[in-house]
Amino acid sequence: MTQKLIFFDIDGTLYDRQHHIPETTHAAIRQLQEAGHTLAIATGRAPYNIQEVIADTGITNFVAFNGQYVVYNAEVIYRNPLDVHTLTKLEALAREKDHPMVFLGEKEAVSNIRHHDHITESMGSIKLDHPRFEDEYFKHHDIFQALLFQDSETDDVYDDQYPLIKFYRWHEFSRDVVPSNGSKAEGIRKFAEKLGFSQQDVIAVGDGNNDFEMIEWAGTGIAMGNAVEGLKQIADFVTTDVEDNGIQNAFKKLALIE
Repeated sequence: MTQKLIFFDIDGTLYDRQHHIPETTHAAIRQLQEAGHTLAIATGRAPYNIQEVIADTGITNFVAFNGQYVVYNAEVIYRNPLDVHTLTKLEALAREKDHPMVFLGEKEAVSNIRHHDHITESMGSIKLDHPRFEDEYFKHHDIFQALLFQDSETDDVYDDQYPLIKFYRWHEFSRDVVPSNGSKAEGIRKFAEKLGFSQQDVIAVGDGNNDFEMIEWAGTGIAMGNAVEGLKQIADFVTTDVEDNGIQNAFKKLALIE
């Protein structure tokens, strides 16, 4: 059997709606590991926010910050921080519009406001706490992703204003801010090159707005049954819902597990 390089999104893919990993997903992961396939996580989360998933699954390789930070065998093999001048302009506009921001550095997340309900609600939805406050943290540390807290009615205030960044909406009140040249697909490509895997032997599974590039790029792109509609349309196939054995059914369909 040809060995595969397999990437899993977390929220809505490995995690169900209660932020648990279904037992059938655990079983599928164990079978894939035992068969010798290389498994990795591909997430919008920061490395320090995926340690529980790593411990639960035994998957220690990851593409974090939507592709801007790649780790293989505990070694950082790719870093792609945001442009500080662009962040400075964006933060100034967001402050003017009363839209708070959170900046995700290599070691921690830091807010540019002491407290905001939208930060608490958005980050709380994925079981994360409101970050600590530090003014202008982003000017003195590499930032791999930022969170901008605003609803979709104000998207046009920011869209197409900054050539070096792009946005992924992940919550009613929040969007990810990432480099325009970055994506999960780019991080996965760096990972595959490092290990010598061909594109056709890469499998990616996801469900959200930040998964389009990786689902398109992978040799086999799988959308969860609970995925956003557009992702289902571009995937090679759609598996069942995360809570209906979605991961297990996907890899049974590929005949990689029994």
